[in-house]
Amino acid sequence: MPIIYLHRSKKIETISYEVGDSLMQILQGQNISISAPCGGNGTCGKCRVKIKNIGFVNSCLYYPDTDIELSLPNEIEEKVLTNQNQYTVRIPVKPNALAMEQAYPISLAMDIGTTSIVFYWISLITGGILRTRGISNPQAKFGADVISRIQFCSSQAGLDQMQKELVDAINKEIEIFTTTEGVAIENIVKLSVSANTTMLHLLAGIDPTPIALAPFVPNFTAEKCIPASELNIQANSNAIVHLMPSISAYVGADIVSGLASLNPPKEVKTYLFIDIGTNGEMAIVTPEKIYACTTAAGPAFEGANISCGMGAFDGAISVFTGDDYQTIADEKPIGVCGSGLLDIVAYLLNTNVILTDGELKEDFVLAAENESGTGEKVVITPQDIREIQLAKSAIITGVKIILQTANVSVEDLDAVYIAGGLGNYMNPESAVTVGLLPEAVLGKIVMLGNTSGTGAVLHALSDDFTNYTNSILEKAEHIELAHHPEFEMEFAMNMFF
Repeated sequence: MPIIYLHRSKKIETISYEVGDSLMQILQGQNISISAPCGGNGTCGKCRVKIKNIGFVNSCLYYPDTDIELSLPNEIEEKVLTNQNQYTVRIPVKPNALAMEQAYPISLAMDIGTTSIVFYWISLITGGILRTRGISNPQAKFGADVISRIQFCSSQAGLDQMQKELVDAINKEIEIFTTTEGVAIENIVKLSVSANTTMLHLLAGIDPTPIALAPFVPNFTAEKCIPASELNIQANSNAIVHLMPSISAYVGADIVSGLASLNPPKEVKTYLFIDIGTNGEMAIVTPEKIYACTTAAGPAFEGANISCGMGAFDGAISVFTGDDYQTIADEKPIGVCGSGLLDIVAYLLNTNVILTDGELKEDFVLAAENESGTGEKVVITPQDIREIQLAKSAIITGVKIILQTANVSVEDLDAVYIAGGLGNYMNPESAVTVGLLPEAVLGKIVMLGNTSGTGAVLHALSDDFTNYTNSILEKAEHIELAHHPEFEMEFAMNMFF
């Protein structure tokens, strides 16, 4: 009889089960609460769990037949799953003509970030997400930020190599999925990609150099449709890769698709949307207009340039209270992700270990050698604090200036929506304590997780999502923060905690 090894509260429970039931049925049979407001048809995503070496699956659609290691969402993740269900637009499945030729048509939605890539496998029969899996972006070895990668593309050989890194990673995930699921490559009939403007250029094999040079006009921002075969991506021979539209060089499809995926309550008229990733992209949405901008926050909140930093992967410290910590998937700690960094700095400030200037006298130990998953200490260094100061200053400076540009006060905001990897785990109180967000928004913060991925999923379900992205593009105006006369002074002042 196969066994489920369930990671819960830093312990591992074992559950023997009979093959034939869904994972959700097995867990509910053990009195383990799994929410499924859609009735278990795979469309709400709230029953999502993480299986080691496989990724996230909707437990209602997953039928295990072998030993697996399983992690349930923690309280914060459960809240994000609830928010994603509540605040996402509803689009019915609309298979394309190619899908109608397949008995088991599948769409692949991708969110290609600078630091990580997330793959969403979608059934075009039920509209349910079959599997979600995240990997590190293999281009990271050429630089943690987009400028470094653009510089690497100064030659055609460099551009070709960057493109190949992405294509190879995509094909590897396709091979893993089709092999594991026992489906044919021909079943993959559509691919939808949400990403920042640079990543879209690199996947398409189009020179990104203009993005880094004044006047910062990319070679394309409109939606681009490319045959998968032309990109050497393994899919149905007639499948199309849809590169979703951007606003500007630094406000990419990740923001457009994220905004388009949002369905705020009727009473929310004016709101701030922030996607905190390698860059801090944000928008003020009013009934008449959208003001969008980006700040050079750097990759600190995604773990880069932090001594023990990492993305939001298994083993990352995502919650820290001083007395205890939580890691993603309840694994032994091997590093710290963005939400953990915010909690740690907030704790150091609240206990006066650091003051407003951010000076840390010595390394702060989070996990000793015998606690960690690597056999080495997990620490925060004085330089890490400086990196966080730079990143949080960029974000809050952008917030203040875009509010001023839109003639909107903090009090005028009906809601603040936080997206990106940080939007899966962030403690709002910690964000306010470190000065990442103004205190006045504390009761208005809603964490939505990866809205760029949500937008890609909606596009993968139906081409009609293009109507939603077009409505964002029609209202959007790009604001160039660097040209604002108060930017440098604001940035310097916001370096203090």
